[in-house]
Amino acid sequence: MKVFLVKEPGKAEIVEMERPVPGPGFMLAKVLHCGICGTDVSILNGTLSLGKGNEPVYPVRIGHEWSGEVVELGPGAKRLNIGDRVVSETGYSCGVCEGCITGEGCLEGRALGTIGNCWPGAFAEYILMPERLTYRIPDTVPTDTAALIEPASIGFGNLCRTPIGPGKILLVVGTGPISLGGLACAKGIGSGKILLAGRKDSKLAIGKKLGADVLINMEKEDLRKAVMRETGGRGAHVVLDTTGAVELLNLSVALTRSGGHLAIPGFYEQVVNNFAIDNIIVRGITLTGGSSPVIHRILDLLARGIIDFKPMITDRYPFAKIKEAFAAVKEKNDTRVKIIVDF
Repeated sequence: MKVFLVKEPGKAEIVEMERPVPGPGFMLAKVLHCGICGTDVSILNGTLSLGKGNEPVYPVRIGHEWSGEVVELGPGAKRLNIGDRVVSETGYSCGVCEGCITGEGCLEGRALGTIGNCWPGAFAEYILMPERLTYRIPDTVPTDTAALIEPASIGFGNLCRTPIGPGKILLVVGTGPISLGGLACAKGIGSGKILLAGRKDSKLAIGKKLGADVLINMEKEDLRKAVMRETGGRGAHVVLDTTGAVELLNLSVALTRSGGHLAIPGFYEQVVNNFAIDNIIVRGITLTGGSSPVIHRILDLLARGIIDFKPMITDRYPFAKIKEAFAAVKEKNDTRVKIIVDF
C-alpha cells in the first residue's frame, strides 16, 4: 500500500509499505479522506515543540483526521461490518490497563500519527485500528464531512468541560476548523449568542454559515470594544480561544466575565511569559484545556441534520498530490479552513 511518510524534518515521500493484517479485536479500513492539521505541518517542518517527552519520533506516518470504509475484520471483531464507513479516536489505548479502567489515560497509549512513538497515521491507503476505538458513520452523513469530526471534537470537547448551553454567551476567537467545528456543535446544542472573532472576512463568513450570530473582524474593529458592546460590558460566559497566539491570551482572559470559563484547546508550543494569571484568580475564572469524548455526540448532531461541516472544506487534493496539499496550507492561509486529501 502507498503511505505518505515523513522520514525526517523537511523530507517526506509517498512510499510502499506492507498492508497490515488485523489481529484479534482490530479492523482494517481503506482511508477515503484525511484532513491536514497544523500539527501535521509542524511535524513535516520539524517545528513541533510540545515539551520534553512529546517529540515526534521520525520516521512518522502522519494523519489523524480521517474517514474510511472497513475492508477487513480481525478475529473477535463483531460490532462492525465489512463496508461500514467509520472514523476513529485519535490515539491507541490498550483498554485493559489501570489507566484505561480508571479513565486516567492508557499507560501504553499512543497518539495517532503525531507525537512520540505514535500509532501509524491515516495518510495511507489503509489504516489499522482497534474496533472498539472506531465509530460507524450514520448513513445520512457524507464520508468527507465525517473527516472533520476530529478537529471539531477538540473544540467541542473542550467546550463540554464548560457550562455552555442556553443563555450562555460564547465568544470564539479564531477561525480554524477546531474553533469553527466547536462553534457549530455549540450552536447545535442550543448555545446562547455566539460571537466569532477572526481576521479574514472569508473565514468569518463560513462561521456565519455554521451558526455565529455576531462576526468581529479584528483587523477592522477593536475586539475588546466589540465584545463588551455585545455583552453589556460584562464579557462572555465562555471564551473558546483556539489560536495558540500568546499575544491574545491575556485579552481572552479579559473578555471572559467574572466567574466565567476560558477554554484553550490549542497548543501554544512555547512557554508563555507575561501571562496575567492573577486576573484569572481574582475574577474566579475557570481555565480548561484538553477535551472530553464527544465523537458520538457529534455523529448524532450530524445524522439529525442539526449541524453540517461541509462549509469548512475549502480545498481538496488527490493523494497523489499530497505535497501540493501541504504547500497549500501556507499558500492559501488567507482563505483555507480545512484542506482535505481524497484517496
